[in-house]
Amino acid sequence: MKRQRLTFIGLLLFAGLLLSIVMLLFFSHLETRRIQQEFESDVTEASHAFIQAMNSHFEALYTLQLNLDTNGIPDAQGFAALTDKILTRFPAITALEWIPEVEQADRASLEQRANEWLPGYVITEQVASGERVAASERAVYYPVYYVEPVTGNEAVIGYDMGSHSLRFEAVQRARDNGQLQLTVPLQIQRNDVTAQGILSLLPVYEFPEPMSEAERQDSLLGFVAGVFNPAQIFLSSPGLTQVKPFALTLIDTLAPQSNKLVFSLVPALNTGPVSQQKHYHYSQKTLTQEAITREYAPDYRYVHQVLSKGGRRWVIEATPMQDYIRQHQSSTPWWVFWGVNAFFAVAALVSFFVFQRGQHYLDTLNQRHDRLLAVNEKLERMSLIDPLTGIANQRAFEESLDKAVRIARREQSPLVVVLIQIDDYAHFVSQCPQEMYESSLRMLANELGRTLKRPADMVARLDDDRFAAVLPNTNNGEVVARHLRTAAERLNLANTEMSANPYLTVSVGAMTVFDIQGLTAETLFHQTEALLYQAQQEGFNKVSAEVRQQLASTENALS
Repeated sequence: MKRQRLTFIGLLLFAGLLLSIVMLLFFSHLETRRIQQEFESDVTEASHAFIQAMNSHFEALYTLQLNLDTNGIPDAQGFAALTDKILTRFPAITALEWIPEVEQADRASLEQRANEWLPGYVITEQVASGERVAASERAVYYPVYYVEPVTGNEAVIGYDMGSHSLRFEAVQRARDNGQLQLTVPLQIQRNDVTAQGILSLLPVYEFPEPMSEAERQDSLLGFVAGVFNPAQIFLSSPGLTQVKPFALTLIDTLAPQSNKLVFSLVPALNTGPVSQQKHYHYSQKTLTQEAITREYAPDYRYVHQVLSKGGRRWVIEATPMQDYIRQHQSSTPWWVFWGVNAFFAVAALVSFFVFQRGQHYLDTLNQRHDRLLAVNEKLERMSLIDPLTGIANQRAFEESLDKAVRIARREQSPLVVVLIQIDDYAHFVSQCPQEMYESSLRMLANELGRTLKRPADMVARLDDDRFAAVLPNTNNGEVVARHLRTAAERLNLANTEMSANPYLTVSVGAMTVFDIQGLTAETLFHQTEALLYQAQQEGFNKVSAEVRQQLASTENALS
């Protein structure tokens, strides 16, 4: 008996050690996830503060555009008066400019007028050597006519935006669509110092804003332009009250490879009196691979989109320092590890005297195991839900369709399968803010689910733009399809700024089968898919439905 007890205690201690290691790994994983979530939250908070600051700078440019639209183009003194308060309030705007559109025939006249208030004014361009020379002949020029403050920006006066491909690309976009446009990150010359900046352009037209692209091109007077320093805007954001130890890199994902970097901020430890808490400040420099290896935790790197506007898409790539990880770490995993070991040691000691007490502890472990199983079952249920819309996903749909086919075959009951696809989805998504099209998808999913009222009916999201429904014991597929199409139409989802097809509509394919014999779930899905394609070929907001009374074999089903 004694040997059996020793054997049992040895096994118990071994099991305790093994479980404590497993729990240590498990809680370490939870700790890592918690730190990752806190880090992502900190980055998101900083990103929101930055984009709010950027929007306030954009509003300053809109204010200047509105003034020129209302009161006309001022003289040099009037432009300086208009921009003085803006530049005082927004120091991160390094320059405000008026850039007229000048045809070749009007070039000499414009240069002559400019020389009245700025002797020596000439339209220039930059050659490969970096020298500014008189601009070569071209059909249209976009020269900097006014710039404030003049001090420090003398080099840009007269510079033709049409002579630089990246600037000219933004000029064309602003001219043709009438909206604020941004350039890729560019090297901006100021006070004989080259810095990274973003040029923002707003068009000014002769008449109230034209509707067509051709009308905009004909009535264009010029552009209000602002040169922004995004790094300075970020550092002056009201939400950036305390610099946390993680590096931030702002990247323009749509820019050429050589112009993707907007800014890179690296935290540096403040020097001064020693205190219990470390304080950091940001310095503008590139984060090197050597620094990442030595001081950072690249496994926690997080990328967050901050701006999709003006022809640009900016994302922030954030990498935390080891100090950040240490500040957010807790001793919980090790407390769990030693706690479990201590628990099993006490359990083994008590079991040596009272075996039944040891059995009690084993029962406790079984209960914990059951709770873990319950958590796993919950996670399994969650795997059948589409995370964006909250309805069933493709996996749940396939399981439901397979089950419905088997029931219909066994009970010889009718079955309806419906496929719904959003019309011109790629165009709708490309023209909408992310929040808008995600909200539209959720509203559409809710409306489709509300339309199918029976508990046995189910609706699922298959792809970004496709939904499906399975309706057991149903014989009116075309009626259901038209109700679903009407449900989507009833939402009246739209982006009025889109140039074409602003309303979100759907095309629907519906298959009603009365005799399921010889058909598989996959075959039925593909036949319904063919009906959906037929509806799409007829145009937007169409329904294509078919009823199959009897199929003798799979070959007949496919013919």
